[in-house]
Amino acid sequence: MIKLKVISLFLVFFFTQINFVSSQSLKAYLSAGDEAMEEFRYAEAIEYYKKALEFETDDPTISFKMAEASRLYKDYERAAAWYGKIVTGDRENRYPMALFRYAEMKKYLGMYEESGRLYERYTAANPSDTGYFGVKARKESADMKTAIEISNRKIEPEISNAGSPVNTTYSDFGASMMGDTVLYYSSLRFLYEQSDSKNESYFVSRILTSKPAANKNKQPLPLGLLINEASTHNCNVGFSPDYRIMFFTRCGDPETAELKCEMFYSRYENGRWGKPEKVGGGVNAEGFTATHPAVEARGADGYTLYFVSDRPGGEGRLDIWKSDFTADFNFSTPVNAGNVINTFDDEMTPWFDTPNKTLYFSSYGHAGMGGMDIFKTVYENEVPSTPENLGPGYNSTVNDVYYTVNRDGKGGTLSSNRIGSMYIRSKTCCYDIYYYKIPEQDTTPVVIAEVLPAVKDTAPVVEDVKVLSDRNYYDKFLPMEIYFDNDEPDKKSMAVRTKKDYESLYNTYLERLPEYLAEFTANLSGEEKTAAEKKVTEFFETKVTASWLQLNNFCSKLEKALSSGIKIEIEIRGRASPLAKSEYNINLSKRRISSLTNFLQEYNAGILNSYLQDGSLKITEVAAGEMLAQQGVSDVVTDKRNSVYNPDAAVERRIELINIKLEQPGK
Repeated sequence: MIKLKVISLFLVFFFTQINFVSSQSLKAYLSAGDEAMEEFRYAEAIEYYKKALEFETDDPTISFKMAEASRLYKDYERAAAWYGKIVTGDRENRYPMALFRYAEMKKYLGMYEESGRLYERYTAANPSDTGYFGVKARKESADMKTAIEISNRKIEPEISNAGSPVNTTYSDFGASMMGDTVLYYSSLRFLYEQSDSKNESYFVSRILTSKPAANKNKQPLPLGLLINEASTHNCNVGFSPDYRIMFFTRCGDPETAELKCEMFYSRYENGRWGKPEKVGGGVNAEGFTATHPAVEARGADGYTLYFVSDRPGGEGRLDIWKSDFTADFNFSTPVNAGNVINTFDDEMTPWFDTPNKTLYFSSYGHAGMGGMDIFKTVYENEVPSTPENLGPGYNSTVNDVYYTVNRDGKGGTLSSNRIGSMYIRSKTCCYDIYYYKIPEQDTTPVVIAEVLPAVKDTAPVVEDVKVLSDRNYYDKFLPMEIYFDNDEPDKKSMAVRTKKDYESLYNTYLERLPEYLAEFTANLSGEEKTAAEKKVTEFFETKVTASWLQLNNFCSKLEKALSSGIKIEIEIRGRASPLAKSEYNINLSKRRISSLTNFLQEYNAGILNSYLQDGSLKITEVAAGEMLAQQGVSDVVTDKRNSVYNPDAAVERRIELINIKLEQPGK
C-alpha cells in the first residue's frame, strides 16, 4: 500500500491507490476510513466512508467524515454537498464546524452572497468563538462584497495551462524561469521505494527542468541526487536575480506525520549546481518549518531572503519572514515581514521583483476571490504598501500560488488547482503550472483594507424602486431552469407535496456526480469515454450548478423588490423525464415545485416567508410532467445508462421559472 502524507506547506496534493478492506462490516469501513484520514490518504478515506454510508445512509457522523475527507481532498463540490446535508438536518447544532466549512466551500465555488450569509449564521450561532474560526467567519462575512468586486473586474491576463509533459495528474507547482531559457519547477510524480521493504513506498517531490522550444515544453528532467536527495521531498526553487544562487526546500522523511522543511542553497559554478548547504542565521529553526524562498538583490548591501515559517513571533499561522545575507552567505537573524503583509491566517509563496521593489505573495487572510489569492505590495523606503489583489485570471475561486514574473516583465508563471488543471477524480484536487501574459492595459488592482471589520450589516441594500418594478429587469432570469436527481423528491411517491427543500436536494444531487460519471462511461474507453465524461461534467457545471447560482442571485433580487413594497407572482412549470407513467410524472412535477417553495420559505433564515404568507409573493404552478420531454429520450427502466444517467434524460428533470408578474407599490 502506498503511504502518502499531505504537505500543506508546499501546497501539493496526493493521489492514493485504493486498498479496500476485505470485511464488509460498517465498523471495518469506518475504521479503515479513519486510519486513511490519519495518514492523509483522503481519496482512500472517501471510498471507505462511501461504503460505510451504504449501511447507515443518514448517519450525520459518517456524513461529516465524508465531508471532511472531501474538503481535504479539495473536492469542493462534493464537500459542499455533504456539509449542506449536515447543516440542513443538524437542528441541535451537533456539528458547528459543518456550517463554517459549508460557508468556506461556497466561497470556493464562487457563491459569494450565499457564503457570506452562511458565515453570518456561524457568527450568530457561535458568538463566544473568539478563536481562529470566529475571527475568520466575521472577516469572511464582511469580505464577500470585496470578493464580488474583485471578481467583476473586466481586464484579465491571458492564462494558459503549461500542459503535458510539464503538468501531470499529480501536483506540479512552484515554477520559475531561469532567464528566458529554462523552466525550473517541482513535481510530485516520483515513487520512492524503500530499500528495506518492497511493500512500503511513497511519492516524493523532485525539482525538474524543462527547456521551452517553439511554445512547447521539452520532456522535463530532474536535477541530480546532489539536489534531489533520494528519500526526501525537494521543492520550491527560488533564484537570486542574477541566477547564480538557487534556494530550495528539503523536507525530511515523508513517512513522518509532522513533516518539517529546511532551507538550502546551491551556487551555480562551472555550468552546474554545486553541493547544497544549509541556510544559517537561524532561518532553519529547530522544530519549525522554513520554506518558499524568494530573493531580493540589494546591491552593495547584499541580499534579502524572504521565506515562510510557522515559528513563534509571527502575526498568524504561516507568515512571511526575511533575513539579510551577504555575498559570502552570512545570514542575519530572521525578522517578521510585518502586519501589513502578514495576517492572522496563512501567507506563503513569496516572490520578489527586485527592479520594481515589489513583493508578490499568496494569502488566506487578505480579502480575495476564494482560497489563496495572489497579492502584491510595493516597498518604498523599506515600507511596504497596502497589499493589492491581482484580480481575476491571476486569481480564481480556489488556490492560486507561486506567482513569478519573467525577466522581460511581460508574463510569468503561477500554480493553481483551478478547474482546467489535470486530475484523476476531483477537478480541483491538484496543482498545475500556468503561464500568463500581462494585458497591455491592466486596471489598478483592488486595494484591501487592513483593519479587520466587524460583522457587516445584513440589512438589504434597497435598489431604485423604478428599477425593481420594471418587468424587463427580470428578463435575464427567464426562463430559469432548476434541475433534479432522478425521481426526486420522495422516490416512488404519488404525493403532490414534499417536506424537502431544494437546497438539500441540490446538495445530494451534486454528491452523486461520481456515480453519474461511472455509470454513463461504463464499458467505454479511449476518446469515446473522454467524450462521455465531458458530457456529464458539463451538464453538472453548466446546468445543475449554474442554475443554483442563478437561483440564489434571483432570490436576492426578489428580497429587495419585496422589501420595496412590490408584489410579485412567479409562474413555475414542473417537468419530468419519460421514465415513469404520465400520472406519476405529473405528481412528481408538483413535488419538485413544492421543494422550491420550501426553499423560498427557508431562504436567508426565512426572510421571504412573511411575503409568501401575506400573499405579496405568489407561486403559480404548472405541472407538465413528461409532456414536454424531447423525443428520443429513453424511457426504458432496465437501460439506466440512458434513462437515468444520460444528460439527455437528466436535462428533462427540471422545473422552470417561466414568467414573472409585478404589482407596483400602493396598487
